[in-house]
Amino acid sequence: MPIQEYRRRTGQRLTYTIEYDKGEYFIFRDGQLKRSVPDAMATGISPREATPDLMLRLAIGDIEALNGMDE
Repeated sequence: MPIQEYRRRTGQRLTYTIEYDKGEYFIFRDGQLKRSVPDAMATGISPREATPDLMLRLAIGDIEALNGMDE
């Protein structure tokens, strides 16, 4: 599973670790799981369209908007 470090552009500008793959992603900060989307269907995306690149972009969007997590 690929791993990407991402620094939030606003707020406290904390760094998050994103583990992502086809149809899933997990967001960590300081080793603690902050958000998980283990199934593309949970986001309303068909598994066929849920490429790793799309999952990474969705995870970055969640970090920037703090969707389902605190800073």
